[in-house]
Amino acid sequence: MKHHIILLFFSLFAIGQATTQNNTNILTAIRQESARNSQAMHTLSQLADVHGPRLMGTPNYYQAALWAQQQLKSWSIPNTQLQSFDKGQRGWAVKDFHLKMIAPQYSHIQAYPLAYTASTQGAQTGEVIYLPTLDSIYGLKGKLKGKIVLLGAYYHPVSNVFQPFAQKLSPTLLQQAAENPDPNDLLIGYHSRRSTPQAFQFQNLLRKRREQFFNFCRQEKVLALLEPSDFPYGILHADGNRAIPSYMRRGDIQPIASFVIANEHFGRLLRLIQLGIKPKIELELQAQFYEEPKYNVNVIAEIEGSDPQLKDELVIIGAHLDSWHASTGATDNAAGCAVMMEAMRLLKATGLKPKRSIRLALWGGEEQIFAGSAAYVEQKVGDLNTAAPQKEQSKISAYFNLDNGAGKIRGIYLMANPALKPIFADMLRAFAPDTILTLQNANQTDHELFDFQNIPAFQFIQDPLDYITAVHHTNVDLFEYVPIKDQQANAELVAYLAYQVAQRAELLPRKTFNSPIPSLVGNAHFQVKGFLQAQQVSLVSDFNNWNMFGTPLAKTADGWECRLELPPGKYLYKFIVDGDWTADPSTPSDKLVRDGKGHAGLTEFWVK
Repeated sequence: MKHHIILLFFSLFAIGQATTQNNTNILTAIRQESARNSQAMHTLSQLADVHGPRLMGTPNYYQAALWAQQQLKSWSIPNTQLQSFDKGQRGWAVKDFHLKMIAPQYSHIQAYPLAYTASTQGAQTGEVIYLPTLDSIYGLKGKLKGKIVLLGAYYHPVSNVFQPFAQKLSPTLLQQAAENPDPNDLLIGYHSRRSTPQAFQFQNLLRKRREQFFNFCRQEKVLALLEPSDFPYGILHADGNRAIPSYMRRGDIQPIASFVIANEHFGRLLRLIQLGIKPKIELELQAQFYEEPKYNVNVIAEIEGSDPQLKDELVIIGAHLDSWHASTGATDNAAGCAVMMEAMRLLKATGLKPKRSIRLALWGGEEQIFAGSAAYVEQKVGDLNTAAPQKEQSKISAYFNLDNGAGKIRGIYLMANPALKPIFADMLRAFAPDTILTLQNANQTDHELFDFQNIPAFQFIQDPLDYITAVHHTNVDLFEYVPIKDQQANAELVAYLAYQVAQRAELLPRKTFNSPIPSLVGNAHFQVKGFLQAQQVSLVSDFNNWNMFGTPLAKTADGWECRLELPPGKYLYKFIVDGDWTADPSTPSDKLVRDGKGHAGLTEFWVK
């Protein structure tokens, strides 16, 4: 018996050595091909310099999609196609504009038009007035004709910056993120957690609420609106996320001509007004709307799996192809697209034959509430409100997304799925043993729609560089801020990891107690009285790894409830009421406990 155990040990050891050697050979092949023939920066230049900007629904975007399709085919990936996501979206582009102060002195004003706003009727000149809040405009009825309005609702004066714009994640911070047991702690990254349906609801509600404001401006014959950039040193933050949202659907209103201007120039105009001087501005905007459904497409490419039993299962890698309009969209997100395209090229050029199919998705309209990925998920994966499955939902092993700038990949956000940590650690040991794996959530990009379907879906952790401090959605989102070595290293890692996941015997494990639909069956009953005006109540607990939105409660006549099937033991929980952490009000305050991991106000719950 002892002899057999020793033989088994050496057999397993030999298999482990062979596997390690095979992984090393795969890694070597990928890296050698990357070093000899990398196309990452050429692809980046084509997408950014030639076809940028790539605002959804524009000829530029469509030509970028056509180029990407042809380039992938030229790399012997023939299964490449354009798939429509059109749901009435429209495009918009600047043809020409200028903006200058002409009194009390001439001064060029650093500015850029905001998307989906209307052209002026030629050059217009008007007096500048200041509006501290959007609602205060209604008190100026009859006094706005021919005026140019400074929108002060989001104005915060910038000043000297006493820290470097570009940063890399320190080993200490990365290790803290890797060791942190709470996926809701924002130790790295920059996006707070909210439910996926809330993302759609908030943006659509914001557009609806602002219609009255823009219609009033048009009725009062306001000439133009000027919004301050929130970046220093003349950098222009030009997106639809502040005072002037993007009305990007056919049939939406067209707000009057609107511009973002340098924070410093906004401040000068405001100070002139405060000094009793009436500055005057001359401006013009020539913009064009596009209503071509054919422009609204995703690029989908696939390397078919080699195993007849597994080739219908998928590993998907993706990035969004669209960009905002004030620059070429190099870091957001031509860099991510170039990496993912290069990863596909590396897999093909090295002759690797994954067992499962590896699919590339370049999404359109991510900046307009995930238009491209949302359409794909609805058609092929599952409902975006109920997660009712489509045919691919059970077939996707993983979705990997790249959309945090152009920095080197330093790890993976595991999206509160602890079962994946040892799996990825083993896969990445040969490639990059210092790659960190954190349970932390990350959202506000395309992978969250797959995560909502309880598919293992991930955003990569990247060195921030100057992505948020200077480049993100600004007029300096340019080729120069994309490091070549990071692009090559990122493509190598994505190719290697996608291949490893495609080779697994099983699909990657999914999160437990994760569904957008309340469960009303099980041995554990959770309920809370009241909160009848709330839109959403969820249970957050140690058993669901503090998933804020994965265990919803159903509304009842006097409150909310759910039932779950739990193994015997003690659990700790509280509620999330419309995004707010809320202790169970039926638990006396002196009975609420802490878990020693940062969670307080918890109620103990026993299952026998």
